[in-house]
Amino acid sequence: MTSKTSSERLLKTIQSTLEEIRSIFILANQDKLKEAKKRLLRKGSVKEQVYSLCDGTKTTTDIAQAIQKDSAYVRSYLSILRREGLIRTVEREGKTVHEQVI
Repeated sequence: MTSKTSSERLLKTIQSTLEEIRSIFILANQDKLKEAKKRLLRKGSVKEQVYSLCDGTKTTTDIAQAIQKDSAYVRSYLSILRREGLIRTVEREGKTVHEQVI
């Protein structure tokens, strides 16, 4: 066994543990998280629309097309959502996509 294989296995174990902790945190704080999202995402707003489309499969362009807005306009909302901790931007299958954190 190489040290690279050991390191990869260790990182996967750490990632799995962190995902379990995250799940427990979300479960234990559901009401608080729901209230925070309600405060941050006004019903019917562009921000809420952008957030709802962050499903881990859509790029900025996909989201812009879905809400019929310019990509630069959507990028500004994605930036705000990232700063507020509601979404993250990840590289998946060679594409930069956006997914909800909570």
